[in-house]
Amino acid sequence: MAGLVVRASNVDKLLEDMDSFGRKAFEDAGATDMWITQSVMAGDGVGEIFITSDWDSIDAAVTAPDDLRERPEFIEAMKNAGIETLRRSLVQIRAQRGELNGKFGSLLVSAGAQQDQATIDANADAIWEHMQNGSTGLRWTQGIAAGPMTGMYLTVSTSDSLDDLMSASNQMFADPDIQGRMAEMGFQLIGRSLFRRLA
Repeated sequence: MAGLVVRASNVDKLLEDMDSFGRKAFEDAGATDMWITQSVMAGDGVGEIFITSDWDSIDAAVTAPDDLRERPEFIEAMKNAGIETLRRSLVQIRAQRGELNGKFGSLLVSAGAQQDQATIDANADAIWEHMQNGSTGLRWTQGIAAGPMTGMYLTVSTSDSLDDLMSASNQMFADPDIQGRMAEMGFQLIGRSLFRRLA
């Protein structure tokens, strides 16, 4: 999963262009999914826009930006929307439950020991037991080229209600079984931001 983080002086123009040709351009470049979110509660990162895309390979994710920049309409669209690129990141998808189709969401950054896939899947099932009560979907990823977040776990959860999402999250963190799993991996919460989905 690749993340492009930008600021835009004209968000409406950005969304208009992504709807008219941008999404199709990402798909032509090899993206299997793409969505746009904006941080609304994120400390210094408030207002940042995330253009997130899924890819079948790292090669495809890395070469796509150059492919897109070769399209004149992309360069023009970036100028018209006042796009300022802040950073790019690449993460590995380790597990997912449900669908990331909610109107809002949470990005939780944590640190902990490396885990094998079987352990990650078991933990995902245990966490989803709680989170499905307030979330439409969860995705667990790990930074592989993400600046200071390289090696950290980034958990994305979506919901149509942040109240419901946070209620389920509080119940999950209070579960002794979950607490034990987190202790085993040396879980450390680094930060959380809340976002809204734009497209």
